[in-house]
Amino acid sequence: MILIVMLAAVYSTSIFLDLPAKLSEHSQVIHYFCLQMLPMRVENHGSLEALVCGKNMQELEVQQLLVQSSLIHVFIVSGSHFLFLHKLLARVPIVRFCPLLVLSVYCLATLCQPPALRSLLFLSLVSFTKRQKRFPSPVILLFISCAFSVCIFPQWITSRSLLMSLLAALTITVMSEFWGKNRGSLPEMFATQSTIYVVMAFCLWGFSNLHPLSILMNMIFAPLIGAVIFPLALLVIVLPPLSFVFDAAMNGLIWILRNTSEVLGESVLGELIPVAWQWALFFVLTTSSYIFLIQRKRRKVHGA
Repeated sequence: MILIVMLAAVYSTSIFLDLPAKLSEHSQVIHYFCLQMLPMRVENHGSLEALVCGKNMQELEVQQLLVQSSLIHVFIVSGSHFLFLHKLLARVPIVRFCPLLVLSVYCLATLCQPPALRSLLFLSLVSFTKRQKRFPSPVILLFISCAFSVCIFPQWITSRSLLMSLLAALTITVMSEFWGKNRGSLPEMFATQSTIYVVMAFCLWGFSNLHPLSILMNMIFAPLIGAVIFPLALLVIVLPPLSFVFDAAMNGLIWILRNTSEVLGESVLGELIPVAWQWALFFVLTTSSYIFLIQRKRRKVHGA
């Protein structure tokens, strides 16, 4: 009941203050500033703009290669970017006590795209519940972050990028809880990427070729993009002379994607699965995941 009242309040505030228009207006200014901060003497400048500032990919070949390998969802403003920045800011003395403020500015710099705002809201909920010494299921927090996102931007009810972000985050959350101490192991990574491949198929059907090899591609290169290429992109802003390192990493990734493109085949455009069915999948998976994790936790308590 409390959650319904909160959601109604957020939705009413968004409509009354016209938040979608105002956030979009301010984000355009900060997004432009973000683009101006990037050094121009970078060979893969379009990739740098997309990776750091969330600009639409200008390099069409690279965009096609990322779509073909199903890596596009982790390259342009993904939740992994915000998780990395949150952990990084927690180690910086100047901003360690207000990392969410910095992330809020960064969310605006990326044009408040659905994955960005959803990730920001999720991290804010995690931080708030920790301060209150309450530890609800991360599945619940993920669902609330989704509800808040749609209340602020009602038009996102048709956003496939929001659904892709939610399904990927839900899969990673559940698999992390399931594997526990074995988190980060090769079997866990393979199981997680295989599950993401299955649930993402509902969003990427008719848009990407969904070749089974993309499971291995995501298993190897998704962490590489989040833990190596994205940090290098940020480093280039601070130390422009090191742009050659970022270019080397990007060129290496592009070379590998080019050489695997024939195996993956061309992306076949077709009829997309209706968004309503994708939301139905998300609600079913969220409910079943919550029940599964609760029952698993109870079994652990009784077993102890």
